[in-house]
Amino acid sequence: MDSIQFLTRKEVTCQDLLSCIYNLKPIDLEIFLRVAKNQWVTLDQIAESVQRDRSSTHRVLAKLQSAGLIHKQSCGLKGGGYYHIYAAVNPEKIKENAKQRVKEITDSLQNLIENFDVDLKRHLKNNI
Repeated sequence: MDSIQFLTRKEVTCQDLLSCIYNLKPIDLEIFLRVAKNQWVTLDQIAESVQRDRSSTHRVLAKLQSAGLIHKQSCGLKGGGYYHIYAAVNPEKIKENAKQRVKEITDSLQNLIENFDVDLKRHLKNNI
């Protein structure tokens, strides 16, 4: 995860923000952008476009879905069975989720700062 200080650069991008607040690796971002570029895309199409195996691509898609950045839909096959297609969540929804995540991070950091002296004293006392 990139440090929060990283986000204070002048050239910071939306990819940098997503990377930092959702702990996304470069391949995670690449797959997210591939999904976001298309209306609906299959696992096989994504795996081929990023030149990764299906299982690695599936793990990244699950991570992105869990983060609220993409969603999946099941589609039935005529002979039985199904497959999934993926699409990016609406950018406005991602923006609102990112705002909430930043608030959670800010609240957590504020709590750490408020308890800094007590935590430091406890740490120093226990490690003597």
